[in-house]
Amino acid sequence: MGTAKVNKEKIVKGVQLILEGIGVSVDDPDFRETPQRVADFYEELLSSKLTAEDYKYFSKHGDIVVATGIKAYGLCPHHLLPVDYTVYVAYVPENSVVGISKLVRAVLEEAGFPKLQEKYTEDVADKISELTGSGSVMVVVRGKHYCMVMRGVKSNAVIVTMTARGRFENHELKLEVLRLMGFSR
Repeated sequence: MGTAKVNKEKIVKGVQLILEGIGVSVDDPDFRETPQRVADFYEELLSSKLTAEDYKYFSKHGDIVVATGIKAYGLCPHHLLPVDYTVYVAYVPENSVVGISKLVRAVLEEAGFPKLQEKYTEDVADKISELTGSGSVMVVVRGKHYCMVMRGVKSNAVIVTMTARGRFENHELKLEVLRLMGFSR
């Protein structure tokens, strides 16, 4: 599942109900614009700004392409609270490469729908594979889940998920790429 379709009118009505539900008057000057602000935030967070034109291919390629430390933000599907992702991607060019900013855009686009981190990791790998035409893709995602930070266990734990496909299923190559990503020495 990709980017969410945002209906701002419904979000405004929903936030008004939530405010009323917690005893806040929607006529209070401090909260009068809150429903619209929340709707604008969800639209910004969940709406893709990418078009087919954003994906331009170059003809030359190298052995391995690695992008590290890509920041993306999503929502937990269970509580609709933020998830702060740091994403690392690698692929082996087969027939072509993409501009490196397209890797970042793909990571951001896939964060545009409330989903489990495990699904997000797989979706990023699928998108990178689709973009590059490569079956050799590796994605590592570190996620700080505010549903764990702000409620429940109240932990700052970071959750790490990974998928390795194609040539990255080779143990030695996987370890080398993890080293390039900064995970080991």
